[in-house]
Amino acid sequence: MTSAWVVFQDTSVLINLHRAGLLPALGIAFGDDLRWTATVRFECSRKERHLGLPGLTSSADAVLGEPLFPEGAEHPRIRQLRRQMAAPEDHPDEHLGEAETVTIITARGIKAVLATDDRRATAMASPVHCMTTWRLLQLMTRKRALNAEEALSVWDAVMAAGGRPPRDIPTRAAFAELLDEAR
Repeated sequence: MTSAWVVFQDTSVLINLHRAGLLPALGIAFGDDLRWTATVRFECSRKERHLGLPGLTSSADAVLGEPLFPEGAEHPRIRQLRRQMAAPEDHPDEHLGEAETVTIITARGIKAVLATDDRRATAMASPVHCMTTWRLLQLMTRKRALNAEEALSVWDAVMAAGGRPPRDIPTRAAFAELLDEAR
């Protein structure tokens, strides 16, 4: 691995960027410092069909490359962390991608940040640093991989698909202000 922070992607973030056609901007912003796990790739494939998002997996493959797979002792740690993240009513695979990602990062000592919109997973991810789609877009704007209009197009695409604003950024205007801070 490089000395830079590696940015791991969660399914929700990849979907958000794909909805606006901006997955390739990840590669512009972070180059070779991007990763994803096998479960996140599988989730993308499943969501591509379920949500009608053609090209999600192939676009992510082009930017993120081969996913990392869990090894040996990581498997039981993944399941344990997933159980800790889950609520009783959750599907058995809910939070599995986040649990796998956090476990791989911590078990392998990777200096990384996880891009995820899953608040429950974020709360359980310590010591792994996390950022939301919206903070990732702010960083990508700061790195000049996107302009503000492109980042706002992600907001528009997510809201058009029935998404809800995050608690800390309640409106499009508030997101636009956040992007202005990135300049």
